[in-house]
Amino acid sequence: MPSEKHSPKVFDLADSPGHLLHRAQQFAAERFTKAMAGAKLTQRQFAVLHATAQNEGLTQTELVKITGIDRSTLAELVSRMARNGLLEREKLADDARANAIHLSASGRTLLEVATLGAMEADRAIISALPKNKRANFLETLRRIALTLEKGEEAVIKAKAKDKEKKKKAKKRAKEKARLKAKKAEKKARKQAGEAAAA
Repeated sequence: MPSEKHSPKVFDLADSPGHLLHRAQQFAAERFTKAMAGAKLTQRQFAVLHATAQNEGLTQTELVKITGIDRSTLAELVSRMARNGLLEREKLADDARANAIHLSASGRTLLEVATLGAMEADRAIISALPKNKRANFLETLRRIALTLEKGEEAVIKAKAKDKEKKKKAKKRAKEKARLKAKKAEKKARKQAGEAAAA
């Protein structure tokens, strides 16, 4: 039975951090789209372009850390943006599995326009707050994002640790089976030798 604190009877959307953040995100997305003035660019795509411009030649792993976009989504996003001529990829000399990501000329031009739109959208959002509360608002958002990122990193590390543990267990089981088979083979040979001698 749910506790009174978490009962649907006392739950209020007006006091729900998750719901309020979702509404704020909807407002931010609408403002961003409007500020783009027809440029077909999502907030995630803008984040990728901006992060790449600030860190030319970075890898997708580094982009994940900077943008906060999950690995699989980012991989698909980068591929699509490369196909659309906004990004360029080249294999790293010391790691053939990784790509160095750069802005194309088209990507750089679009970023210049999009940055003005993003700044306009941010001004529209932040203007909803009194001036004396804006700095605290941004600091709170950064703290929330950082806390969530640390939690995600912990989950990733735990999964990697569990995967390594299973890998070692599988290796031990395989070695145990090999030794058992070897022992059985040795026993069979011994029995065959004894039977031949008899």
